[in-house]
Amino acid sequence: MNKDINCITIDDPQLAALFRPFALKMEQQGLPAIVINTFKCYFNQFLYGAQGKLSDRDIEPLSDADLADYGELEQYKSVGEEALGKTAMIKLNGGLGTSMGLESAKSLIPVKDGLSFLDLILLQAQAIRAHYGVDFPQIFMNSFKTHMDTMLKIGDFNNGSTGIDLAFLQHRYPKILDKDHSPASWPQNPELEWNPPGHGDIYTAMVTSGLLDALLDKGYTYVFISNSDNLGAIMNRRLLGYMVKNKLPFLMEVARRTEQDKKGGHLCRLKKNGQLALREVAQCPDQETESFCDIQKYRFFNTNSIWVDLRVLKEVFITHRMMPLDLIINPKTLDPRDPDSPKVFQLETAMGSAITNFHHACAVVVPRKRFAPVKTTADLLQVMSDCFIRTDKDTIAPNPERTPPMPKVTLDQEYYKKIDMFLERFPKNPPSLLECSSLAVEGDVRFEENVRCVGDVRLINKSPVQAVVQAGTVLNGEYVF
Repeated sequence: MNKDINCITIDDPQLAALFRPFALKMEQQGLPAIVINTFKCYFNQFLYGAQGKLSDRDIEPLSDADLADYGELEQYKSVGEEALGKTAMIKLNGGLGTSMGLESAKSLIPVKDGLSFLDLILLQAQAIRAHYGVDFPQIFMNSFKTHMDTMLKIGDFNNGSTGIDLAFLQHRYPKILDKDHSPASWPQNPELEWNPPGHGDIYTAMVTSGLLDALLDKGYTYVFISNSDNLGAIMNRRLLGYMVKNKLPFLMEVARRTEQDKKGGHLCRLKKNGQLALREVAQCPDQETESFCDIQKYRFFNTNSIWVDLRVLKEVFITHRMMPLDLIINPKTLDPRDPDSPKVFQLETAMGSAITNFHHACAVVVPRKRFAPVKTTADLLQVMSDCFIRTDKDTIAPNPERTPPMPKVTLDQEYYKKIDMFLERFPKNPPSLLECSSLAVEGDVRFEENVRCVGDVRLINKSPVQAVVQAGTVLNGEYVF
């Protein structure tokens, strides 16, 4: 794929005419020129038939020898500790809990001990500040849909003497109608005419918000970026020290793939230039899906936690006048809740694909304690249960008393998909899953307090009346109500 900045020039008059209404729409919304030009680049690729695909023939898998191992980086802790005062942390906080029936920031979902993701993130930051005496900036990249909820919840938390704002806003791109490649229009809900551009927008948003220059002006050299729903991703001295000592411009945290992670974006190497690259499932040709999911072939997936040298980031941006990223074309319906609404394309980018723009970029294999994301209510049940513990650093980590792997949890989507319904069915506490191999729930079942699941557990309720698992019950095997 051509990621050169020259792709923002559209010489074909017909194609230029197609883009003009997009430019006007974005201008009307006050989007900066650099954002409009970046969208123009991707729109041009889209019009010329770029599929955003990366084939097996273009890449090669990585072996253990290609990557650093977290367990061997202990000696870098002291270097990392010295660099804490030059490091900022950004949490990607643009996601709504739509997959769980929410229309507010996903980070507000209660996850452990009645605390939300956001509560725990703030506690983590306070703990680091207190322990190391460093008033480092904790920053959130919010979307236009999560900003208000997040900032109201944050309350009196602040970045102290750093002078750095608590948050900045992600941009948005207009959706493209499938039928004629014009901007989508939806008068009954104009917000649905726009889509988040993916977390790859962080680089542009840091520039347009003034955050990048503000950090550099105040002496911050490094930034650690991770998802707000990954409570294992906390500031880490050995990773920071490894980056600083080896003068790395970009460091990606990866983990070993399991069957549960086989559709996660994996790290590979480009055959054309030997650079590390990230391939997301949306970039995989349809006929290569089986190969993409081969966890023995492609062993490492991106945890979406990265460390970046801000000085090099600025250089890359100036050189290209943008951050060149691989295009991801996402076919959707205009209204995600209405399958009969017009078909659209969303142009998106992933933060991790920037790795190809940083010479001497590296990746490090991290343990699972640094990766505990929550994408569904089944994930949430695992994290809320005793399979995970809240550490003294307010991270969420696998319980050392649990023998891997984690139990496979399957919940009936009719009764457990939405967060409110989910919480109603675990009114006191989640069942113990410490000794559980799998838990499958079919139908409407409510769990009273202190239920324990052992081995493979399957609960089936085909009745319209809710079934109840009594307090203190030990479940093992199959139960039909």
